[in-house]
Amino acid sequence: MQFGLFLSSAAFDGDDDTAALQRSVESAQLAESLGYDRLWLAENHFIDASVCSSALTLAGFLLGLTQRIRVGTAVVLAPLVHPITLAEQAAILDQVSGGRLDLGLGRGGYSLDHDALSVPTERWTGGIEATLTAVIDALSRTNVSSEDKRFPYESVTVRPRPRTQPHPPVYVATGTPETIEVAARLRLPLQFYFYADTETQVETIQRYRACADEHGWDGEIDHLHVLPCLVEDDEVSARKRMSAGMTAWLSSGNHPRLNDPEFALETRTEQIREFAPRTIAEGPIGPPERVIEWFEEFSAVTGARNVALHMEPLGETDSTLRSIRRFASDVAPRLRAAGERTRPSQHDAASC
Repeated sequence: MQFGLFLSSAAFDGDDDTAALQRSVESAQLAESLGYDRLWLAENHFIDASVCSSALTLAGFLLGLTQRIRVGTAVVLAPLVHPITLAEQAAILDQVSGGRLDLGLGRGGYSLDHDALSVPTERWTGGIEATLTAVIDALSRTNVSSEDKRFPYESVTVRPRPRTQPHPPVYVATGTPETIEVAARLRLPLQFYFYADTETQVETIQRYRACADEHGWDGEIDHLHVLPCLVEDDEVSARKRMSAGMTAWLSSGNHPRLNDPEFALETRTEQIREFAPRTIAEGPIGPPERVIEWFEEFSAVTGARNVALHMEPLGETDSTLRSIRRFASDVAPRLRAAGERTRPSQHDAASC
């Protein structure tokens, strides 16, 4: 299994932006020293839930700060950036890092982002398919052009050309059938977040495999699973504190969304209060044996081999860093030692 850290760069109560970003930098350095495989960086605008407004900028800093660990975006808010700009930035980081960049793309959805940055909502409502295709084309081919009315351009060649051929690894954060089909057709892994429960993730993977089958391949690929996780001996205390932290973290990003102009913040707040405790109650939290057991069961059902651990919602820097260390020493070696295991059955996959 591949283990990474999901770094949200959140400003918790009492934190200024310096503390939020420094926590992510310190966690990143620790993760590399402990043998973690990847870092995954969140991106948001105008909210405390993540003061990282450019995942690619922070990725560039961390790639320069480290030597071995891969650094990925989870995600770049693709509708807010021109696809040629995305391709150029990704190509530079791929080149100078020796090919250690993973590019995760998603839609986001806060209406304030589009209003403040003067980005038409059509860039969001049209999904990320057009941007995704344009970015991959620009990285993979020379002399590319676009007739899409949202970002038309004549024949151009992105420079530098990427070091990784045909392009750096690209992940897609999506749950829509249309984008799942695009990801499967292009053989791109998905990014799953804890908003989707295990059953929903399994259903999405089955749909992805069905789509892949229609495009002539088996759909076996390592999707990314972002999961709240905390390694502490006192499971009751760990879950209680993590639940409170997760509730506060989610609430700090509670703003109207593009896909629901009638969005009621009061309703969303109540959903968060119910969602966070349920998610934490079901997650890999507690002493090493409990966390190992949880991951073994989760992997058996989903086939997960690439996970990102979200420990920051605890809101306690010292405890978070201790958990990062304990996962590396007490959990990861035993899960890695389990080696290859049987993937879930591909039968009864949903139709594409």
